[in-house]
Amino acid sequence: MEFKSQSDPKSLMSNDYRSRGKQFSQESIQRHKVHEEGFLGQKVDYRNFVFAPEGYEGPVFFVYFLSLPYLIGLGFLFLFVARASYEYFLEFNLASYFMIWAIGYEVSAVLLFIILIFAWLTHYNNRHNKEKLRQKKQSKRGY
Repeated sequence: MEFKSQSDPKSLMSNDYRSRGKQFSQESIQRHKVHEEGFLGQKVDYRNFVFAPEGYEGPVFFVYFLSLPYLIGLGFLFLFVARASYEYFLEFNLASYFMIWAIGYEVSAVLLFIILIFAWLTHYNNRHNKEKLRQKKQSKRGY
């Protein structure tokens, strides 16, 4: 025969059942925390971000690798160095493909880094809001 503690006269539940309920609630919260994915643990599929027909990913990536940094470099030179003036832009030596490509590569790397930081901040903010909501629900239950 199990020893049961005295129940609270104002409650229909004994203290044992109340403590078991609290313990179950805490274990449930811990399980949910474990199942939430961290930012670096997320799975990323490149097919969601790159347009390439199946089976031709390699050649398409190579074309992207050669053309996108060059176009970004041209855009950077036109907008920020030549201050969007076509006359100043024509004075550049645009025959230097590698230099323009390198400028575009660096600009795209900085842009991707900024996008990565914003994605991390968004993920962190979402997890923080979920945790606050979870704590709010706990306090409303009276645990």
